Amino acid sequence: MTTMQMFQIVGGLCVFLYGISQVTRNLQKLAGPTLRLLVAKLTKSPPLGFLMGIFLAFALQSSGAVALMLIGFANAGLVSVAQALPVILGAGIGSSLTVQLLAFKIYKFAPILITIGFVMFFFVRSRTWHYTGRVIFSFGLVFLGMAIMKSGIGQFQNHPAIGAMADFLVGAPFWVAVLGFILATLFQSSTAVLGLLLTLAFSGVVDLNISLPMIIGANVGSCMLGIIGSIKGKTVSKQIAFGQLFLRVILAVIFFAFIGQYRAIIDAIGGDLPRRIADAHTLFETVVALAFFPFAKSLSKLFEKIIPKKRGDEEFSPRYLDDEMLANPLVAMGQATKEIIRMGEKVEEMLRDWGKVFFSNDKQLLEKVIEEDDKVDVLQESITEFLSKVAMEELEEESASLAVSLVHIAFELEHIGDVISKDLAVHAQKKIDVGYYFSDEGFSEILAYHNDVLKNYNIALDAIPLRDKKLAKMVIEQTKHLVERQRELYRSHLRRLRKGLKESEETSTLHIDILSDLNNINLHISYIAYALLGKV
Repeated sequence: MTTMQMFQIVGGLCVFLYGISQVTRNLQKLAGPTLRLLVAKLTKSPPLGFLMGIFLAFALQSSGAVALMLIGFANAGLVSVAQALPVILGAGIGSSLTVQLLAFKIYKFAPILITIGFVMFFFVRSRTWHYTGRVIFSFGLVFLGMAIMKSGIGQFQNHPAIGAMADFLVGAPFWVAVLGFILATLFQSSTAVLGLLLTLAFSGVVDLNISLPMIIGANVGSCMLGIIGSIKGKTVSKQIAFGQLFLRVILAVIFFAFIGQYRAIIDAIGGDLPRRIADAHTLFETVVALAFFPFAKSLSKLFEKIIPKKRGDEEFSPRYLDDEMLANPLVAMGQATKEIIRMGEKVEEMLRDWGKVFFSNDKQLLEKVIEEDDKVDVLQESITEFLSKVAMEELEEESASLAVSLVHIAFELEHIGDVISKDLAVHAQKKIDVGYYFSDEGFSEILAYHNDVLKNYNIALDAIPLRDKKLAKMVIEQTKHLVERQRELYRSHLRRLRKGLKESEETSTLHIDILSDLNNINLHISYIAYALLGKV
């Protein structure tokens, strides 16, 4: 085999894998949030969820992508294990339909698909037609990759080394299955492995004895995308990913044990080798689905017992962020905005409760205020990480600017939370522990200033969803007023000190620190407004 032949095969494989990934990506962008809304609704009914799984996997060209979508829903608390299992079982059948399509010799028409797709997405402005064109173009790349690989493989299919390798693989079905598992894990798709296998079949390099173990291994390997995706998720996502793997391993062992009968069934169905490979894949997925669908509810309880919930499962986590949304940056930023508002509401609760603590010396409520800051930190980190992924997408200037503004807003909210939990909370704790008493006038001034800062904060929070520039400007004007108001309160405090008021003397440092921290919060509120105006 020459170097050029090797690069032709490897290059063809690269084009094929890139095409597969782009088909999935562009179909997600084409479907947008409508598809996700349908999933959320239809998972409530097992039969409809099963049918949705078939449709989703065929549309997205990947049962792994469906598993990741369900894991995202599960982490958000929108889907249970019992609801996810029927969808996953259906997704297996859906992915096999793609392989059925690849088994046709459509690779001959790759140039036509590429041309039609290019014209549609390059010259048509309509978003729907644009992404439809990208999908067709990506399918063209898939078939072009297969054609390039077939051409490269065909040039050395009679080479002695190929015959020797084929003889070895026929005698080592277990290692062929392991190879299928590894390839599906690396490619993150059983469809990609089956596409490669079909290309080898078109070239006459493999037979059914090699193909069947490869199919079994690849179908198990396709579960690894869900396993990896669930590692950082809640226990429910691990239960779903483990459930998918468990069911496929059980059937893989059974199919492997009765591989002779497996082949006999495929031979009885008939057809050329590529068609038999596609049918073998469909048969495996159909048996998995039919064998376990009637017991989905009982199986879900089993998986919940095998992987029980831990205390950490109730830890605070993002509700609206899901990497599956990254395919549509505008939708992703909309979800990030929802999470920012949720974060802002947590900070608002902290600021409001601090005022109650200062007034009532409620130690329990103070502990809650401090604990809430951990939740704010979790959201800030998650939002920033999510928006950094959004920024990696191809964004228009306005969208890129919005992503930057949202990151700045999340940081400012986190800073406000820190001021409350690490500064104002310490002052409140000192007031409680030492038993400080403020003068009536000084006490009222602090509460009034706190209330004014809280009002300004709420205006800023109201401005975030629609990026209301009028409200943002109002916040900035109010900030300037409150900065001047802080100076007046300083002077008022100094006047009380000159009068020799005992309470003012004892609480002087604490009084000034509290006003300073509240003003610091006020400045961070103005930075939120500037971010909304695009001045960051």
